Amino acid sequence: MFASSFAMFACGRAYDQIRNSICYPNLNVKVCATHAGVTVGEDGATHQMVEDISLMRAMPNMKVLCTSDDTQTRWAVKEISKLDGPFYLRLCRLATPVIYEEGKNFEIGKGVQIGEGEDATVIATGVVVSEAIQAMEMLKKEGINIRVVDMHTIKPIDKELIIKCAKETKKIITIEDHSIIGGLRKCSM
Repeated sequence: MFASSFAMFACGRAYDQIRNSICYPNLNVKVCATHAGVTVGEDGATHQMVEDISLMRAMPNMKVLCTSDDTQTRWAVKEISKLDGPFYLRLCRLATPVIYEEGKNFEIGKGVQIGEGEDATVIATGVVVSEAIQAMEMLKKEGINIRVVDMHTIKPIDKELIIKCAKETKKIITIEDHSIIGGLRKCSM
């Protein structure tokens, strides 16, 4: 079963129903929430859900995905439909640049490393992945070589990739359209 609404309503208003009626009994329900983060500016503060990842991560049995482009979103919907148990798929409202070609293989729980830079690793999720890639290209012109990790799965997080990048680069930076409390930054620490 799939359910969809704005993140504010899917996570905020339906929190106790998701917690008690979906997550505890480990039901096969996929919650796909749009309009997450502050990128929905014209909808105002009442619709800017910046704590949804935190809320959903804390739920028992819930897996959390946050896709970065339409290719990845189509893949995520297809993959979670094949799996049992609760999933939260966080979607943005605005159109995002295409990052991935059709047919790209993704794996739930495995981030995607973009570039081989050794100066820093930027771990990003969702709508800001394209911004991190732009920053990588701009910094390269200045002689600063970073890599970007698209962490499309927040729970379970790809700890192996985070450790690999921490060993291979001088810094780890996280970027997300979410509060740092309970979001990607807290997952990767």
